[in-house]
Amino acid sequence: MTVPRAFSKLCLLVLAAVIIIPCVSAWTFGSWTDSTRQSALTPGTAVDINYVLSFSSYDTGKTFDSDNSLVMYTDLSNPLWTVTMSETADEDAPRTSTLASKSSAQVRLDGWDLSFSRKQFTVNVRLTGEAPALNQSREITLLRLQEMDPNAKTVSGTLTKKVAQVTVPTPEPTAAPAVEETVETMEEVPVEITLEPLTTVTTSAPIKKQTYSPGPDPVLICGLLAGLLLLSGWMRRRN
Repeated sequence: MTVPRAFSKLCLLVLAAVIIIPCVSAWTFGSWTDSTRQSALTPGTAVDINYVLSFSSYDTGKTFDSDNSLVMYTDLSNPLWTVTMSETADEDAPRTSTLASKSSAQVRLDGWDLSFSRKQFTVNVRLTGEAPALNQSREITLLRLQEMDPNAKTVSGTLTKKVAQVTVPTPEPTAAPAVEETVETMEEVPVEITLEPLTTVTTSAPIKKQTYSPGPDPVLICGLLAGLLLLSGWMRRRN
């Protein structure tokens, strides 16, 4: 009775572990190539990126958790995503199907498109775009890839990020426009000088008017003559 009871407990523990522990996704990121070659970019530089996601259910039972999603984001301008799934069954030629072809900063792949059991396949991603126009040099995200749970939280250990430096050239100082000095040439205008005849102005000197002064008083003259006569007579008598 002891062995069957212990075996029953073991089966219950295994069943509980299967129910409680969620199915872990089994995908890997690799084969990254980009045209930047890890060098600094200038605004408007064309960028071409390729990478591969490999999925396998042989270790975990499922290739991807159907409740989760795979989210890819980029800072590139004019981004174009081309996402295809490639699967090889036995010795047949690979079967390829398109999962997404979208022009946007972000692409989301639903878990139902990636979740399979007893299967392995690859997802090939090509991203093209341009280095964005910036006001100053800074780091941009070429790719941010992560698995998100139903609550939009990143599943631990699934974040992959690739960055690049965009360098904005320093504008050269603009020289002030040359000011053309305009020298105005004054035309010589002939000046005609007319000589007018000289007019002689005669200025008359003022004529001094003769003023009349009356002579000595007649009475005084008579008195003087009488005196002279008397004096003349006195002198004769004395002689």
